[in-house]
Amino acid sequence: MTLVWHLDKHGEPFMDLTPDGSLAAVVDWERAIVYLVKPNGTDRSFEVEEGAVISGIAIKNETVYVLGSYKDYSGVKKYSWWGPVGVEKHGWAGSVADSIARSPSGNHLCYLVTTGATTQELYCDGKKMELNPNDYDLNSVSDSGVVVLARADKAFVFKEGLEMLSFNTSNVIAYRDRLLSSEGEKLRVYSLNGDVLAKREGYTFRMTTLMRWTLIPTGKYIFRYEPLEDTSVLTWNLTELRTLPGFPYFANENFVVTAKDGLIHCYSLEDFHEVFSMKVPGDSLGYVKLSNDGRVLILSDEFGGFWLYKAADSRG
Repeated sequence: MTLVWHLDKHGEPFMDLTPDGSLAAVVDWERAIVYLVKPNGTDRSFEVEEGAVISGIAIKNETVYVLGSYKDYSGVKKYSWWGPVGVEKHGWAGSVADSIARSPSGNHLCYLVTTGATTQELYCDGKKMELNPNDYDLNSVSDSGVVVLARADKAFVFKEGLEMLSFNTSNVIAYRDRLLSSEGEKLRVYSLNGDVLAKREGYTFRMTTLMRWTLIPTGKYIFRYEPLEDTSVLTWNLTELRTLPGFPYFANENFVVTAKDGLIHCYSLEDFHEVFSMKVPGDSLGYVKLSNDGRVLILSDEFGGFWLYKAADSRG
């Protein structure tokens, strides 16, 4: 991997990368500036709004959605490579932008906005759902449009605006139409009908710092971090196949990226050979995104610094 772009800033390390690697987006959180970057290192920057508090970004269909609490409202400002392309306004001055998430393929995008003392609104692909009270968190959005919200020690599963299931744990995420839950000391896999498809004792998972899950599902494998140890590679029937070093920072249908002791490792999911390894470029590692073909990589530290890499033979 060759470094093609770097931004040394401070603040929340919000970033995203299109699955095909054609466009990355990062936020200079302190100055409320969004940067759009192509894999050859060319960039453009846009001042979102002076004094805005940005709560996250996501890319859908080459459009960058910047969720924030702005002067007179909360919502998203949208940008293409050529500049601003739209605004979605919600609430009023004093409303709060909570969180934003897209599905792995980028075909679904949802965000939460707190609009009042007891009210919250969820927007998914432009459709609104009202929530009451206003303390829900957005756990995950799947490629089939399954949305998981958490509140206190419970999770609620929605699809197309209808509640499908609820759980007595907040540790629930979706992959397409399957759900993974950490209940007590058990890892369970559910269908949307509530049927238990697999379960295993002692394989819990949770959300850790920077809202990173300690478990990542993909079509063929599930990657689960064993605290203070390494990453277990599981099948969907929860059989353990092997281990990989360190924490699972990212996985798509073709690759998994882990890190341990200051080294980043990328493995192919075809046969688990190591595609590349590299040193963590800064003093810490925050988020990782890798394109589906493994040729474009973007990293953040925990404090707002970003590094964009591309494979030596990839086109920008």
